[in-house]
This record gives sequence, C-alpha cells and structure tokens, in this order.
Amino acid sequence: MKQLITLIILSIALAMTGCGGASDEGHVHGEEGDHTHEQPAQQAQGDQGHSHDGESDHGQEEGEPQLEGAGVITQWTDKTELFMEYPELIVGQEATFAVHLTRLSDFKPISESEVKFVFSSERGNEGSLTETEVQVPGIYGPDVIFDRAGRYDLMIIILGMVNDTLQVNGIPVYNSAGDIPQTHTEEDPNLITFLKEQQWDIPFATQEVQQRTLTQTVDATGEIMAAQNSQAVVSAPFSGIILSSQNGNLPVVGQQLQKGTSMVVLNPAIQSGGGDNYAQQFINAQSELELAEANLERSKRLYTKEAIPQTELQKARIEYRQALTRYQTISEVIQIDTTNVDSYGESPQSYRFELKAPITGTLVESYVTPGMQVEAGQPLYRIADASKVWLKAHVPAAQQSRIANAGQAAFRVQGDDRLYEVSELGGRLISRANSVDPQNRTLSLIYELDNTQNGLPLGMFSTVHINTDTKENVLAIPQSALIEEEGNYNVYVHVSGESFRKQRVTTGIEHRGWVEITSGLDGGEHVVTENAYQVKLASLSSEAPSHGHTH
Repeated sequence: MKQLITLIILSIALAMTGCGGASDEGHVHGEEGDHTHEQPAQQAQGDQGHSHDGESDHGQEEGEPQLEGAGVITQWTDKTELFMEYPELIVGQEATFAVHLTRLSDFKPISESEVKFVFSSERGNEGSLTETEVQVPGIYGPDVIFDRAGRYDLMIIILGMVNDTLQVNGIPVYNSAGDIPQTHTEEDPNLITFLKEQQWDIPFATQEVQQRTLTQTVDATGEIMAAQNSQAVVSAPFSGIILSSQNGNLPVVGQQLQKGTSMVVLNPAIQSGGGDNYAQQFINAQSELELAEANLERSKRLYTKEAIPQTELQKARIEYRQALTRYQTISEVIQIDTTNVDSYGESPQSYRFELKAPITGTLVESYVTPGMQVEAGQPLYRIADASKVWLKAHVPAAQQSRIANAGQAAFRVQGDDRLYEVSELGGRLISRANSVDPQNRTLSLIYELDNTQNGLPLGMFSTVHINTDTKENVLAIPQSALIEEEGNYNVYVHVSGESFRKQRVTTGIEHRGWVEITSGLDGGEHVVTENAYQVKLASLSSEAPSHGHTH
C-alpha cells in the first residue's frame, strides 16, 4: 500500500494513505551486509524504469545526461537481498522508492511481512512509516517528501517472513533540480537485464564467491563388505543328513540371529569314517568327562585325608582337563538333547544335533536344503555382524601415485543420493594394497565403518571419493554456477538487483560440489548458482523485457 512520509526539520509529520500505520520504534534483527550504491539510477538498468500507479517512468533516454541524484542500491545480508531504486530527490517534491526484498533462504519475494522505513540525518531521527500490505509480493513503495536538502540514512526493518535489518546511508536530497550534478556515464553494453519478477518466478539462487578449503579427490568404485573379523561360517562337523521332519523352520538370508540360536538339526551317519558314529563319540566324551570329574573329587577327598600322595591328585586333575577339552571341542557348535541319552545310537532319530549360531549377526548366505546330505566340513551358512563393515575401494592402477597420501573419503551407495563421509561414520583407513589386482587392474583401499545407525546393506556397490591433496584459502563456487561453452567455463555475476554480467573463468580442483576458481573472479562477487541458463537465455533475447512495477 502506498504511504507518504514528510520529513521536516527537528520534528516528524506523517501523512499516510492506504493501509499500514506509522511507528517511531526501531528494531535491529541482523547485521549490515555488503552493498553497492550505484549512481545514476539507470546505470545498471539500461533504458528500463519502474512505474508506480500510472506515474511516468523515471528512466532517461540513452545518451542524455544522467542525474547523480537518482540511485540504485543492491545490498545483501545473510538473510535478505535488497534491491532499491529511487528518483532524483528534490525538496518539496513527492518521490517513490521502489524497494524489492528477497528472502535468501529460497530466493522468494518477501510478503506478508511488516516493513518499517526509518529515515535519519545528522540531526537525528527524521521520520518513519510502516507498510504491511503490497500489491506485488516483494515490492514495497513508500512515498516520501523531504523538507530539507542534505544526506539521509535509511534503515529498513523487516518483521515476518524474515526478521532482518538493512541500512542504506548517504541518500542525497537537493533544493532544486538545478542543484543536481549531471554525469555522462555511458551504459555498460555487457550487462544483462533479468528482472526480479523473473527471478522470483523460477528456482533461482546466487552464492557469494568466498575462500574455502578444497581437497583433491580420486574417484573409485567400491563395495560394502562384512569385516573379516566379524563374520563366521557354520560348517557340518560330521557327515549326515538334514531331515525335513526336523527342519521345518530353517533361517533365511537376511534374518537377524542371536548367538546360540539353533540353525539346523543335523542327523549324523550311523557309521563315520573312524568307525564310531558321531553320537557315540559324543557319549564317550561326555562319559569320560563325568568319570574324570568323579575321580578328581575322590582324589581331593583322599588327599585331604593323606591317603594318596600329591602326584595322584595332580594326575586326576590332568585327566579331568583332558576330558573336558575333548568334550568342549566335540560339542562347541552343537546343542545336544540329553533327555534320551540312554537310547543314543539305536536309530538316527534317537538323538538330535542342533548347529548353533556362533555370533550375533545377519545370515548372508545359506547352502541348506531340507533332505540334503552333507559331508564333514561342508559350509552350511555364513553369518556376518553388520555393525562394523568394510568399504573396499577399487582404485584404477593409473591413479597409484595420487593415492600415496590417501586419507579420508566419502561415498554414495546405489539408489541413495546421500553423501556419506567416512569420518562421520567413525571410519578409518585400515588397508592399502601394494600390488595391482591382475583381474581388474586396480589397487584396493579398505575403510572400516561403524554401521550401527546407518544400516548400509552388505554387498551394495558404491562410488567412492578418496581425499588426496588439500588446498586452503582458495576462491571457490558451486559447480552448478558453471556454464560450459565450447570447452570454456562462464559464470553469471549478479552485479545489481536486476543486472548480470557474463564472466569467463578458469577452474582448478573440484571437491564435494565445489570448484576452485583460479582466474576471472576476485572474491566477494555473487554468482548465479541455480538456473544460470535462464540468465544466459535473457542475454540472447533480441528485445529487452517489459519492465513495470505497480505499488
């Protein structure tokens, strides 16, 4: 809504029309950013002007002298971009400020906000007004009448979509048009006009060119594997058969198993290669252990009564330890149902040997089919504890010299756009191959990762970015800002609110979506990082876009 503020000496008189109220309060919600204060007004806009409620454009014909009093301001904070235009300011004449406000979090116009304009001079506060409604989102148009010439400062306080404060200093006001200095600055023909309405209507973003630390990387293919020390193979301890009647609930690949969980019931062959069936071997080991334990207890009692020498007691202890070792060895991976121990050996169904999970983990391979016969030592299952995994990167042999100082890395797995940093997963480099794999001509690097929270699937392929050399304090921009043309790279520099310049650059190393700029930019410029191609199309347009804002 249009509002009018009259600034008078040592007092404030507010005359407002439309919606919005006056306020003399001041709030500060942010720090002052970098800004440009261009003069004259058309220097960055060519022959385009802004109209307000049917008022005539304040542009000037090309080649005519331009008045220094008009101004174009572009200023950034960490939250807001200000693009403001104002005409020549003459005492007693109403002037409209065209204030364009953009939220930098998404580069959308600021609307549904309270925007307060506070003017001050060396004499102090000269007056203020507040706008809460606008006809075009993002464009505010306070109307102001100045009663005295001089330099004025303007504070713009935003409350709503963002809470921020912008400061513009040194706005000139003259007693008459004759007092305004004239300049003959020619328009820069290389500037490209891309209006705020166009920027707001598409996905759009800019980024300040700053110094960053970048790291060179080598790309490699990779695979998520079970750590060698966190997996186990369950093999058949003897020749036998996996009966369907006793194995109706076999575990499946992908199932989580706890240590000690029964996996399969294996019935041994009645006759083993050694002559005794396995059940008999177990019974013999169990019986020997019971006899050795009883003999040890008897020897202890006799030794206490001095009925036997100490050597007899020591002999009983040795026999007990030997029997215990044999029993533990034969029963380490099986769980015996001892309820029918008296009938062991009478038939294959008279005993049950249950193979147990040796570790807690995920079943990753199974070779078991009900009814199959197995030989002693034949693998039946493979279990892996996926809380710790390996990332094995296969680096082309041609990159051998570049990975000599390989450090941290990052990777993406298939079907997931997330970039995983090895350091964020508690990872570390544990192996670097010194020989080339003759099959695929690669060198392998192995990183161990904590997979407790992320659940990276075993066997998943990935793309690995391995850090090599690091450069500090280099100028860098997002890779999305680069436009390639015939082997050269260009960027579009945001000169002012609606003016852009095409700039050729040379690039250096790339790292995590950022690229080093070795020439073409000095730092501090703002470059277009999203939809830069639309700015390029605007530069190819044969006609300048129509340009009018209504407040």
